[in-house]
Amino acid sequence: MAERTPAAHATLAPLLAREGRRVVALLARQLGLADLALAEDAVQTAAVRALEHWPQDGLPERPAAWLYQVARHWALDQLRAAGRHLPLPDDDSGLLPPHPPPAGRFAGELDDDELALLFAACHPALPPATQVLLALRSGAGLNLAQLAPLLFTQEAALAQRLARARRRLAGESLALPAGADLAPRREAVLTALALAFHQGQLAAGRAGAPASADAAEAQLACWEAIRLARALAAHPASAAPEADALAALLLLHGARLSGRIDAHGDPIPLAEQPRERWDAGMIRLGMAHLRASQRGTALSRWHLQAGIAAEHAMAPEPAATRWPVIVRYYEMLLALDPSEAPRLGHAIALAEAGEPARARERLLALLPTLPAALQAHGLAALARAAEQAGERDEARRWLAQALTQAPDAAQARGLRARLERLQAD
Repeated sequence: MAERTPAAHATLAPLLAREGRRVVALLARQLGLADLALAEDAVQTAAVRALEHWPQDGLPERPAAWLYQVARHWALDQLRAAGRHLPLPDDDSGLLPPHPPPAGRFAGELDDDELALLFAACHPALPPATQVLLALRSGAGLNLAQLAPLLFTQEAALAQRLARARRRLAGESLALPAGADLAPRREAVLTALALAFHQGQLAAGRAGAPASADAAEAQLACWEAIRLARALAAHPASAAPEADALAALLLLHGARLSGRIDAHGDPIPLAEQPRERWDAGMIRLGMAHLRASQRGTALSRWHLQAGIAAEHAMAPEPAATRWPVIVRYYEMLLALDPSEAPRLGHAIALAEAGEPARARERLLALLPTLPAALQAHGLAALARAAEQAGERDEARRWLAQALTQAPDAAQARGLRARLERLQAD
């Protein structure tokens, strides 16, 4: 055991963010997908015991292996109590290998337990939306409170869908599909990774100061989504232009994470972000994936979203952003995905491209159908369109209304600052 330290409590949260899903995935592979809830409960039990023991005993030399062993023994006890006997490996050496470096390509990545869990969760017996939900809950470890606004629904509805999915998959093996069985699951896996990254972005914006433990945990979720997207794009069995396009999208957004939050923990609007803080290496890597994605013959929504992200990343300053190009990307995207989020993005791009009247018309038509999680964004976009049209009083009214719909304190502070600037002019 390592030297005793009062840092055990502070160490456990980022450790679980980094390793907890790996332990869940390993146990789930051994127990079977039907016992996924047991694997999750086992890791939670191990975490509680770590909080009890580590402050007194010191951190173990291999904390993830410690969590696995405690979780494994607890799961076996539960199975025995239920009259079931499932042997699990005794020797944990090599079961929890360290993650490969995030800048590298990955040998044997589809043997990665987290990636295996994502593909297993995206079972073709389930509807596509439920595949994504189960992948986010099982593979990304998101709870219902995080999932509900991300999927624009209520926690109770998600709980019912998860229960139905697990009943439907009872007795199914967690064995990773191979060969031709991979492709039908790929789109759901890509969607789950994109949403997991987006949740990390949202959490980082709510986490307070960039150096806080919550901010570090949120960024770890983003890095893990990037790692898995690149793993997917690299493996011969799962490689596809869409996978490279998603890797490009996440890398280009990830490059901006260091400039999205100010010293007080508040989100910085894109136009005001210090671009020298963006990660140039990640931008280069993202552009390399974007070029690799062009080997296909069809444009996917991932290609178009990555193209939009590339326009932002490559503009040396906000005024140099090619908004008409972004508008065209959104128009092509809407032909593939006419849902509310891309419709909102299209309207915002129209306003920035010098067409505030068209933007206002589209936003007014869209606003009644926007999910609650997007209401503040829609109202703020209306304020921006009004401001660009010279209607400052109208802009102030829309911003005041947006402030009442802000989903969290950080966004509310940003909207209030915008409103105060408009009132001062």
